[in-house]
Amino acid sequence: MKIIVKGNIGADAILRTVGEGENQFSVLDFNVAENKTNGDGSKKTIWTKVTLWRAYAEKMAQYLKKGRYVQVEGEGEVETYVTNGNQIAGRVHINRNVSIDLGFDRPAQPEDAPWAETAELEEV
Repeated sequence: MKIIVKGNIGADAILRTVGEGENQFSVLDFNVAENKTNGDGSKKTIWTKVTLWRAYAEKMAQYLKKGRYVQVEGEGEVETYVTNGNQIAGRVHINRNVSIDLGFDRPAQPEDAPWAETAELEEV
């Protein structure tokens, strides 16, 4: 399933190495918060998990910092899980054929960010 998401990065991306020896490679994970307005005017934040692999992960790690506004396009799926309250929930995970637009025409907007009440965002 092709997915496009535009929003603020929730926390600095986490770069890690997996595998051993010749089978070792880099993986970069981060989450994007996209704010939506429902038909009744209420607002909801949709979180999307993004995973990058190998050289692209290493290259992008330095740019994917908390608060940065990005557009992410790629393939992925909806992952379902059971919450602590025994409710079924889901989240979108983009993890294949990922491209990221860092030069998107909109800077981070503190009033759009779900953490705006607790932290100031730097302009990028």
